[in-house]
Amino acid sequence: MNRLLYLRILFVCTAITSTALGQGLRLSGYYENQFFPQEIAGKLIFQDYNKIRIDLSSDISKNLSFNGNYNYRTFHGKTQFNALDFIPQVVVDRFSAETGISINALRPYLSVEQNDENFLDNAFVTIYSKHFTLRIGKQQLPWGTGYTWNPTDIFNDKNTLDPMYEKVGVNAFKIEIPFGASSYLSGILSVDENWSRSTKAFKAKTHLSGFDLSITFAEKSQQVSPISLNGEFTEKRRMLGADASGELLGLGVWGEAAHNFMDDTHNYSQYLFGADYTFEGGLYIISEYYHNELGKRDKNNYALADWVRLLSADAENLGQDYLFGGQMYPIAELWTWSNYALVNLNDWSGIIFPWFEYSLNDNTELIFVGYVPFGSTASEFGEFGKGGFARIRVYF
Repeated sequence: MNRLLYLRILFVCTAITSTALGQGLRLSGYYENQFFPQEIAGKLIFQDYNKIRIDLSSDISKNLSFNGNYNYRTFHGKTQFNALDFIPQVVVDRFSAETGISINALRPYLSVEQNDENFLDNAFVTIYSKHFTLRIGKQQLPWGTGYTWNPTDIFNDKNTLDPMYEKVGVNAFKIEIPFGASSYLSGILSVDENWSRSTKAFKAKTHLSGFDLSITFAEKSQQVSPISLNGEFTEKRRMLGADASGELLGLGVWGEAAHNFMDDTHNYSQYLFGADYTFEGGLYIISEYYHNELGKRDKNNYALADWVRLLSADAENLGQDYLFGGQMYPIAELWTWSNYALVNLNDWSGIIFPWFEYSLNDNTELIFVGYVPFGSTASEFGEFGKGGFARIRVYF
């Protein structure tokens, strides 16, 4: 029965694809495998996934287009984790002593399992007009000028160890209205169950004296997870931000800042500035400083809630001041060698990650990355296990 069902689905998909290709629908995508060895609690464990992404696009008319992609990913190796395995024991013991909540009582609330997934990543239509561009559906919403961090971005979660990896689409209505020679206004509505819980964002962007400048206001109802047995609560967050990017004295420079007004918890600011430069021989260097008022200056004040937030999708760092830097150099025709470092300037822990990229051909790339942490006990990265990943991606 299942085989018959699969054959029917295959037949329908083939028929739809053939019809779509006849109407100008373009198909592309990639296959990706990532092998991720990592040291956890002194033991080396293996993780691995296979991923297929199918991209579709079509210019339906002069003023209307469609884009979308569907992802399917299977996880292998170790797929069950608990946040407590990554948190210093002294932090867990202190929490238990202060609250009377045992470690065993906490474990069920901090467990994570990676299950095979398939989902519609992006699917949107774009309507073009002389006076505006309207995009409707699940779409990419890039926000901010920062490389490793983006204080003004309320839509995307960012992995500081792989900040350029593709983001998950956001279901939203987005309108852009141009004005002047190089300016525009944009508004975004990401729908929730009502207006109050929906995410709203507005941006005004212009180009002035060689710099791209923008200001942003956004409002979001976000889930907050206090470390207790009482579950989550929702808090309204209003953010006022700005960013800039351009060239100064031959350097590429950028900056980004945001102040967050919170309904229940403390207001806080985050900001960054960075620069990069490419030498004639191909050597590229980059550096970025980040300040985060959500963080703590003393590692002894890192609470269990801070660690859980670091390990969650929010991935907010524990400290207040950070420096990211690195270099990239083409060591051969098909090889690129990079070295990057991320340092917590408050507890002086960090991670060094060498990065090698190799192009097998125009459609295949290999990436090898290592993670080498350093720092004292109970610092942000000091107890982070050594590891890395190997990734192959084949485009079609």
